[in-house]
Amino acid sequence: MYSHHGFLVAVERDLLAGDAQFPTGLKVLTALRQVLDDPDAPVARVTTLVSAEPLVTARLLRLANCATFNPTGLEIFTVEQAVRRVGFNMVRTAAMAVAIAQMRALADQPHMQAIADEAWQRSVRLSVLARLLAPGHAGVNADEAGLCALVSDLGTFYLLQRARHYPTYADPSRQDTLQDLLDHHAAPITGRLARELGMPSTITTVLDVWRQQRVASDPVQPLLACMWQAAALLAPVFDPAAQSEPESGAQALTSLTSACASQLEREAKAALADLLMALGAR
Repeated sequence: MYSHHGFLVAVERDLLAGDAQFPTGLKVLTALRQVLDDPDAPVARVTTLVSAEPLVTARLLRLANCATFNPTGLEIFTVEQAVRRVGFNMVRTAAMAVAIAQMRALADQPHMQAIADEAWQRSVRLSVLARLLAPGHAGVNADEAGLCALVSDLGTFYLLQRARHYPTYADPSRQDTLQDLLDHHAAPITGRLARELGMPSTITTVLDVWRQQRVASDPVQPLLACMWQAAALLAPVFDPAAQSEPESGAQALTSLTSACASQLEREAKAALADLLMALGAR
């Protein structure tokens, strides 16, 4: 039986106090939260806030110029042009990518780094699939689906960068204790952080329920269904040899027509390479 009481009390105290020890990327999101919640907010205001953080600016320009968002190849060079091209949700995505990269770097113990790298790969792959699958779910915006998937492991990254200060979790010989912490507490922390950062309410609602396979309220059910489908397709699309539940994965893929399944695999692998390059992380 593992006890994480002292650690979780400290995390809860910081969250309640609004002192969540966020890295730079998340601090930018916090500053942007009210502006981004207003779809009619002036682009100039968003541009000013994003431009204050060079790392977020660089990620945003890469996103705006990658093939996924720039099929014509016409390069842009200013933050304002980038915001206009990709929209507010992709501003959130750029800031989130910076924050996750910073939290991954802080998880400097090899066993922690391995967990962080695996979670990052899973998040980006899920984001790619959610974006591609969104048109098949009524009313789901592709950018919102991609963002929801990208932040779905936020609690894992946050707990890892906090846990490195605790010998119980930093000790590689006690990795089972760290894994138990993540297995039982990363998902609820993800929801808490998403709300703290002002993520759209549809995303925070989905993050609260999707790992428990619970049905959500009607307004967010299509996004939840999109996330479930993307998660079911992760292994069959990206790593069929490593499927832990091959039957369910195969079922998810064969539920699509053969042509659609082949097209999804091709597009997902191309989009993954494109997105990883744009986000500046392996």
